[in-house]
Amino acid sequence: MKKSDTNFRNAAREEWRRKVREDRLARFEASCKALNGQGYVCRDCTLPPRRAGMFGILAAAPFALAVFIGGLFLPGKIFLMTGNFFADAALFVLLLFVSIPAHEGLHALGWAAVRGTFRGIRFGMAEGAPYCACEEPLPRGRYLFGVLLPLLLLGLGLSIAGLCLRTVPLFALGAFNIACAGGDIIVSARAVLSPGILLDHPERCGFYRFYKDAE
Repeated sequence: MKKSDTNFRNAAREEWRRKVREDRLARFEASCKALNGQGYVCRDCTLPPRRAGMFGILAAAPFALAVFIGGLFLPGKIFLMTGNFFADAALFVLLLFVSIPAHEGLHALGWAAVRGTFRGIRFGMAEGAPYCACEEPLPRGRYLFGVLLPLLLLGLGLSIAGLCLRTVPLFALGAFNIACAGGDIIVSARAVLSPGILLDHPERCGFYRFYKDAE
C-alpha cells in the first residue's frame, strides 16, 4: 500500500471521528436547551476522564483490596480453575481483557432495561479509555441503575462468587472489576446527592444535573 493511500485513509478516519464527536455534542447541547426551555436549571457534575480515573482508583482501591486480602485468608483456597497453571493463566488474562468491553456493555444493558430501548446509547473512546454514554436524560434512580450495573455484577458478583467458592482467580477477577469501576463509584456518589433529571455527558465522566429553582 502506498504511503499516500495510508495518509488518505487516516485522514478520512479522523474526519469521520470528528464528525461523530460533533454530532454527539450537538445532540447533547440540544437536550440541554430543551430542558432549559422547560424551566430546569443546569449544573455541571462532570470530571475530565484522567482526573476521574485518578480519583476513581482512590475510591475503588479500599474495596478491591478488602476483597483480595480477605480472600487470601480464606481456608482451603482453590488456586486453579482448569487444573493446569498455564491454561489458568491464559484464561485469567483473557477474562481480564473481556471484562473491559463487558463493563461498558453492562452500562448499555442497564440503561436499555430502564428505558425499554437501546436507542440513544453510544460507545466511544476518551483519552484512550472506552466509555458508554446514554444520550437521553433520566431520573436519578434509572441513571444510577445503568451506572452501577457493572460494579454490581462484574465487581461484587464475581467477588462474592469467588469468596463463596474459595477460588482465587475468581475473586481476584472480581477485585479487578471493582478497581475498574472507580469512575462509576465517583459518578454514583455525585448522583446520589443530585436529585432531579440527569443527562450523561458524551465525553466527560459524569452528568449534567437539571432541576427546578425550587429544589
